[in-house]
Amino acid sequence: MSQPVRHGAFVPQGWKLEYSGVPAERAWSSTVAWAQRAEALGYDHVWVYDHVETVPRRERTHVLEAFTTLAALSQRTERVELGQLVTCVGYRNVGLLAKEAACIDVMSGGRLILGLGAGWYEREYRAYGYEYPSNRDRLTLLAEALEVIPRLWSEETVSFDGRFVHLDGAYCEPQPLRSPRPPILVGGGGEQVTLRIAARHADATNWQVGLDAFVRKSALLERYCGEIGRDPASIVRTHGPDCLIVESEAELQSWLDTPDGGHLWGGVDHETYRRDNLVGTVEQVAEQARAFIDAGCGEFILWFRDAPSDHSLAAWMEGVVPLLRD
Repeated sequence: MSQPVRHGAFVPQGWKLEYSGVPAERAWSSTVAWAQRAEALGYDHVWVYDHVETVPRRERTHVLEAFTTLAALSQRTERVELGQLVTCVGYRNVGLLAKEAACIDVMSGGRLILGLGAGWYEREYRAYGYEYPSNRDRLTLLAEALEVIPRLWSEETVSFDGRFVHLDGAYCEPQPLRSPRPPILVGGGGEQVTLRIAARHADATNWQVGLDAFVRKSALLERYCGEIGRDPASIVRTHGPDCLIVESEAELQSWLDTPDGGHLWGGVDHETYRRDNLVGTVEQVAEQARAFIDAGCGEFILWFRDAPSDHSLAAWMEGVVPLLRD
């Protein structure tokens, strides 16, 4: 029997300029209230981005840091799981990252999901003084981190001498509470390397692509799992698009026609944006989401474009989800 579909939402964090012009203390209180509202609505997990500067343009405004945000939210929520989509593996020493994640798992009573990715935001790397390695080197670091972090969470001491990760009898205490360990989500859909890494190490994946690409990457993931003798059903496939739920087609079109409408990343035409994201009325969004479920999606992780408003947040759970159960 298939598992029920699970539902997650990004908390407002400022990365996509939703807190531009908002005082810092009010932004934070809004984030807390929003996470608590998501929990009350029945979401399974809430998420943060691991970024420190805004998109689609750089602006001097609040961007709440991922792990400190989750640590704080672990004390202001009770049930929802807490994840990052995804941690940039190059932003922290891997041993320290494992310890930070383990501490949040303990603080939250065993609710951490660790999302890991190779990183991509070159301008942000440079702004903070990080070297921006080649794609190959960033993926090698990701693979080494995925190999060593579960060991740090379970073994008494860990030594490791990789190309980028070096540990010499490292302790990682406290170890996570979650048994057998916190799940690890690998973000990124690179079809030659990243999906092979996910096939070997991931408990879940996320690609943030349209339906056709989701189907293609799913087939590749299954093939790569077959090559190493792993059951592909042991990897949860998640989908993390934008979501906006409106009352009418006219309302959606008006939103798309505004300067910030469907052009978050710049140059995205309306047809492509609507195809690759879950936007529209409750019925339209449910139909779009159902297609991903039929393609094997087991969980949704949604960025609600009207956040910090909770309109779409509530409409998903109260309007869309019941239609998905029919």
